[in-house]
Amino acid sequence: MIFGASYRSAAVVPDGTPPPEVRNPVTDYVPSARPGARAPHAWLERDGTRLSTLDLFGDGFVLLAGADGVRWCDEARGVAKQLAVPLTAFTIGPGGALGDPDTQWANLYGVTSRGAVLVRPDGHVGWRRPTAPAGTGGELARAFRRLLATS
Repeated sequence: MIFGASYRSAAVVPDGTPPPEVRNPVTDYVPSARPGARAPHAWLERDGTRLSTLDLFGDGFVLLAGADGVRWCDEARGVAKQLAVPLTAFTIGPGGALGDPDTQWANLYGVTSRGAVLVRPDGHVGWRRPTAPAGTGGELARAFRRLLATS
């Protein structure tokens, strides 16, 4: 498996960030949640049990939001229901549905406690917002429609 593989596609919503700098793009890997990249591993905790972010992917879309990102989760659930696509959504961090015992998730995924990342069923990041604007303003609905190639 090539961990550092990343691509541009209509099924990815770019966020304007540059790719990680590596000396050799074939052999060097820098974990990144930049849209188009494979979502990286981070240790989380649920009900006292340790799990990898990678364990969350593969059965549908997954929205990972910072501890203060409940609005992202609510919007994602509503859009997923409207579009009839499978989705699970989690807040991560103090008071969130998932704990971040190593306090690495937000930094690794490039988001604040109010940011969010949408991971596609194939484990690639489809959309990322480092922090929340005053309101979500339908941003996730637009992202889902782009990722699903619907109007």
